[in-house]
Amino acid sequence: MKTKLTLLFIAAASFFVQAQNTEACTETLSLMATSVKSKDASAYDHLTTLRKDCPSFHKSIYSQGEFAIKLKIEKAANPAEKEKYVRDLLKLYDEHDQYFPNNGAGNKMKKGLALFENKVGTSDEVFQLLDVAFKTDYANFKYAKAIYVYFEILVNNHKANKGIELQQVFDKYDDLTKKLDEEEEELSNEKDVLLNKEETGQALTDKENARKARLENNLDIFENVRNDMDNVILELSTCTKLIPFYQKGFEQNKTNEEWLKRATNRLEAKECDSDPLFSKMSEALYKLNPSAEAAEKLGVVEYQRKNMTKAMEYFNQAANLHTDNTKKANIYYKIASLYSKSNKVQSRNYARKALQVKPSYGKAYLLIASLYGSSINECGNDQFEKRAMYWLAAQYCNKAAAVDSTIKAKANNDAAKYRAAAPSKTEIFQSGKAGQRIAFNCWVGESIVVPNL
Repeated sequence: MKTKLTLLFIAAASFFVQAQNTEACTETLSLMATSVKSKDASAYDHLTTLRKDCPSFHKSIYSQGEFAIKLKIEKAANPAEKEKYVRDLLKLYDEHDQYFPNNGAGNKMKKGLALFENKVGTSDEVFQLLDVAFKTDYANFKYAKAIYVYFEILVNNHKANKGIELQQVFDKYDDLTKKLDEEEEELSNEKDVLLNKEETGQALTDKENARKARLENNLDIFENVRNDMDNVILELSTCTKLIPFYQKGFEQNKTNEEWLKRATNRLEAKECDSDPLFSKMSEALYKLNPSAEAAEKLGVVEYQRKNMTKAMEYFNQAANLHTDNTKKANIYYKIASLYSKSNKVQSRNYARKALQVKPSYGKAYLLIASLYGSSINECGNDQFEKRAMYWLAAQYCNKAAAVDSTIKAKANNDAAKYRAAAPSKTEIFQSGKAGQRIAFNCWVGESIVVPNL
């Protein structure tokens, strides 16, 4: 009986202590959050207590603690003090992963960025941290800046002859471009859901409009990183360098599907696809696996050979095989672009197909606008009606700007040019057609309402 009472007392005491600890941890966490919000450096003192006494209490210790340490970094009196707190931030990231594994915060990646952004450590140390993060925590390697820094350091090491071969640079470029594609696809798919809702006449909520704006901003950032990476690698991947480089490696890699995919992608991107090597590699790729990518490459080969029918067969095969909507839309847009000089109806059909699978594919709207803008002499009964086509072209530019922020500037600029070429207010007054609808009974098959004065 005495033993049972002792055990009961111990259990009760343990529960009481645990309750006290929980209350203390909750209070300290609340104090830290308040200090962080007011940008009070005392937040770091609360963080120190939490790390010592409550390391596994709640994950917000680490999300709020990150800001607490960054406050100390910002207010550091000298470089040595700054480095001390930057290194402490790296330690906090490790503790977060230790006590809350699989937290999805991308802490390994953040460690490299923390050094880079605060100019602490060497570029090699930054690269090693980012390299480990990319290879072991790929899913959470989501920051555009981290992608660019990782690539830039590698390129600089190649240029400085630090043992980085050209193939390694190309491979990393391809790996990171694939990552950019994945992140942009995730963002644009979410944006497409919102665009489809608007297309059906439903108004977005304030929360959805805010989310749409954030998605567009993030897509702009990723697009800028992509352009910067292309500019960095441009001098390394001219046709005069790529052709002999890939000729040298072809025999060894002609059964390596990934190598062939990446090599043909780069040759095509740099407009080296008229070289016989591109045909040879594309045929080898299709023979290994008649995938969407391989079919697309053979479509390019047949187009170079001026065999339009065969080229379109391969392009359509590629589009049908793709399950990724962005890649499918890219193929349809490519077909639309190839048809734009010879068959405007087909060109528009494929531009519309691109928009069906990817509503945010603004380039397709711009292509349709250019088709209409170049058709003024094919439609309309008089000069006024012919030039009225420019208003229709401007409308499609406006649609492009509305769905794709990455081309908004160009779309707005093109729209302004089309409107300037359309009938002036004086001409509208003289025609007496203000507010009237003009139908384009040609291949266009659409109509436009003349602006009211």
